Amino acid sequence: MALAEFINGAEFAGLREPLSRASHVPGSIYSSPEIYALEKERIWMRDWLCVGRDDEIPEPGDFMTWRIADEPIILARDTQGEINAFVNVCAHRGAEVAQGKGNTSEFSCPYHGWLYDLTGKLVGAPYMKEVEGFDPARCRLKPIRFGIWQGFMFINFDEGCQSLTDFVAPFAEDFGFLEMGDLAVAATLEVEFNCNWKLVAENAMDNLHIAVVHPVTLGAGIKAEDVDIKLSQRGGYSSFYAHEPRFNNHQPMFGEHMDSQIGRPANFAGAGFMSPNFQLFTYCDNVELSMHWPIDVDRTRHTISIIFPKKFFDRPDFAERIQEYYDTETQTVGEDAEMVRSLQRAMSVRAFVPGRMSRVEKPIHNLLNYYVERMFAAG
Repeated sequence: MALAEFINGAEFAGLREPLSRASHVPGSIYSSPEIYALEKERIWMRDWLCVGRDDEIPEPGDFMTWRIADEPIILARDTQGEINAFVNVCAHRGAEVAQGKGNTSEFSCPYHGWLYDLTGKLVGAPYMKEVEGFDPARCRLKPIRFGIWQGFMFINFDEGCQSLTDFVAPFAEDFGFLEMGDLAVAATLEVEFNCNWKLVAENAMDNLHIAVVHPVTLGAGIKAEDVDIKLSQRGGYSSFYAHEPRFNNHQPMFGEHMDSQIGRPANFAGAGFMSPNFQLFTYCDNVELSMHWPIDVDRTRHTISIIFPKKFFDRPDFAERIQEYYDTETQTVGEDAEMVRSLQRAMSVRAFVPGRMSRVEKPIHNLLNYYVERMFAAG
C-alpha cells in the first residue's frame, strides 16, 4: 500500500473512533519499508530515546555502543566523570571507532588510526599536519544531545529538540516518587524480536495477553479488567495495581522494600510507557526497564534491565536470587518472542483485516492514535 494512501487518513477511520467502536490499524503500518523509513525521520531522529542506566558506565573511561535505527552511537564517561554521547563514525572516512562496551582512554579508528578522547575531541590524525587548512579543533566525533533523569540515560539526535526535563515531565508526574536515581542494574537481558518495533511496544502494554501467553510466569494474580489505566500525552500511560511479587512466597525478593516504597503493601505494582521506547514496570522492591530500538522494518532489538536498590547488592544470596529472576524473565521473553513473530507474519497477509479493540486495549488505542497523528496528520 502506497504511503500516500495513509496520509489522507482513510485507512485509520476505525482507529479514530472512540475505544468502544475502534479497530486496530492495517498491517502495512508494521510491514511497509516506506513507512519504516518515515518513522526514522519523524520519530527516532527527533525524540528523546532511553539508552540505559548511568550506573552501567560508572568509571572514567567506561563506554558502551548502540545502533538506533541503523545510527551508531557511543556513550562514554570522561575523566571528569561526565557522560558524553556522540556518533560512532570517524570524521575521516566514517569507520566505527568503538565496538561493544568496555573501558578505554581514547577511541582509535581501526582504518587510519585517527584518535579521539572520551569527549569525542580529535587528538591524533596521522599525516594531516601537511594538509592545507586542516584544523583538528574543528574535526571531532559529532556530539549528540544527552541527559539523565533519575539514573536513566537519554539521547536525542535533534539539536533543536525540547529539553529532556520537559519531555519527561508527564511521566515524572506519575513515577517521580520512585526516586530511582540510587538504584542500579542487577542484570540485563537482550534479545532480538522478529517483528516491527511497534508490536513490541504494544505487547508490553497489552494486559489482555498476560493470562493467555504468560499464565505461569506473569498471569497469576492479575486480571486485565482490574488494572486502572491513566492515559497521558504522546501516547503514554500509567497504571498502578495489586500484583503479588513473583518470588519469595509473595514477599519482596530480599524481604525489604525500596526506600521509596516503605509503607506500601508487598503487592504494590505499576507500569508506565513513554514514547517511543521507554516502558517501566515497578514493584515494591525493584523496577524493570524495557527498551526497544528498530533494526529493520521487521526486526527489533529489545533490552530488559532488572534494577534494584544498591543496598541489596552486598547480600550473600543476591546473585542467586537475581539469577532466578533472570531465568524467569528469559522464559517470559521467550513466550513473547514466538507470539510477536506470529503477529508480524500476519501483517503481510493479504487476507488480514484489523479486528475491533476491546476495552482493556485502552493504552494501545491511545498510542496508535498518537502515532497516526505524529506520522501522517501533517502529510
